[in-house]
Amino acid sequence: SALFKFVGRTPIGMGLVWGAVIICLSILSSCGSHLGLVKDNDDDAPRIIVRNPPKSIAILPFSNQTDSEDINEFVRTTFYSHLCAQPYKDIELHEVDRRLKIHNVINPDRLTQKTARRLGRILGCDAVVIGKVTEYQRLYAGIYSQMAVGASVEMWDTRTGRKIWSDKHVTRKHEGGIPLTLTDIPMIGIRSGMNLTETAKIETVDDLSRQLTGRIPVPGLSASAADATGSR
Repeated sequence: SALFKFVGRTPIGMGLVWGAVIICLSILSSCGSHLGLVKDNDDDAPRIIVRNPPKSIAILPFSNQTDSEDINEFVRTTFYSHLCAQPYKDIELHEVDRRLKIHNVINPDRLTQKTARRLGRILGCDAVVIGKVTEYQRLYAGIYSQMAVGASVEMWDTRTGRKIWSDKHVTRKHEGGIPLTLTDIPMIGIRSGMNLTETAKIETVDDLSRQLTGRIPVPGLSASAADATGSR
């Protein structure tokens, strides 16, 4: 107890207090992050992916709302690798980029019914995915660190020109702790710093992509579940 009283009166002690405050605020903010399906204004639109699913999907270049260069292409590539596990025929990214360049198509930040249909003809696919990286944060406070990557995605049916699915998610990786003794500070600081390495970045983006692609309705399973529910 004497040690804690001493620490509380020193600059190190004040740092520990502020570190604890940051940890609590970060946990609270992460609890409020959005999860789940973002419904379109047209309630019938998301059902298209189940009842009349697209057979082939092209992932358009992602836009970037952060200050981190190339994070959008990194998220797009990782998202594509996870989508390959879904029962869709995917158009390879280099082929998507090649066809967009040939037709002099500027990367669309927003899709309309007309542009979605045109992209379907250019890319030879039933649906396109457009996405944007909304958050990339690396926070370091000595005994606490946070890596956060967020994105929002939309899927458009190029046959009808309608948006059929959308979602958004932020993945956060926390590291650190409150040292009980002065000797704990160096080790916690090392662990905290390791959370901001390139490896941690790859893991965070991978988890983000897995979360988003894992919530895309799977045509066969979703349709079976819907039929089973309706028959009861």
